[in-house]
Amino acid sequence: MAQLDPLHPVRKHADPAHVRHIETLARHAWPAAEQELLDGWLLRSTEGVTRRANSVWPNAMDGALALDARLAHVEAFYAARGRPACYQICPAALPTELDDVLARRGYAAEAETAVQTVVLAALPAAARNVRPAAAVAVTVATELTDRWYDAYCESEGVTGHPAAVRRAIIARIAVPVGYAMALRDGRVVALGMGVLEDGWLGIFNMATLPAFRRQGLAGAVLAGLADWATAQGAHSSYLQVMLSNPGAQRLYARLGYRTLYHYHYRLLRAAG
Repeated sequence: MAQLDPLHPVRKHADPAHVRHIETLARHAWPAAEQELLDGWLLRSTEGVTRRANSVWPNAMDGALALDARLAHVEAFYAARGRPACYQICPAALPTELDDVLARRGYAAEAETAVQTVVLAALPAAARNVRPAAAVAVTVATELTDRWYDAYCESEGVTGHPAAVRRAIIARIAVPVGYAMALRDGRVVALGMGVLEDGWLGIFNMATLPAFRRQGLAGAVLAGLADWATAQGAHSSYLQVMLSNPGAQRLYARLGYRTLYHYHYRLLRAAG
């Protein structure tokens, strides 16, 4: 069900093994509170969030369990937790007909997302072409601090229980993380999170405070994360950007990111 990327078309014939590798890295970068293995599929559940940490990761398959039995188990798993079943579908999903099967079963497609990659050696030069309107200092720390997280919540308008849930997800990340902040006159004005694994830098939680948007700050944050990751031996970067966010797509295109593949979610519609 892939839509057209208005900026960069999906690369033809993306290698499923490469896609699966990136999806594995992304799964490690946003770990669910509860996970259950089902013959290769991974059922993820986290209270208070949707989609990534609350969906089936169906990118590996083993065992002899029939597909109908798998689907029934998944629906029972999520029903027991008070949520509709949800699958994250990418070109590595197994079986290959899974998306069509779910559509026929009444699952709605939503949140079409592009996964984009870039070689890190090219990113800092590209980032210099996205210059902030005024000077900023970028720092990257390897420990989550209240200052970073409070600025993230402020920029995203997240408070209360949802904020606590997201912080718990970040605290579960078991691989190195860089927390970047762009500072202007001592104030955090933009930030981002980089997750480092197997030579890849995953970019997550990019945010700019409302009063400072459209000033090139995201480019400065990405350049800081790229420098940090390169010093740790990383060679490439990936990120996820929804097709409904053309502004972010334009920014990442200017920084050299190109779409490798798309994924979307299949969410079970309520009966009736």
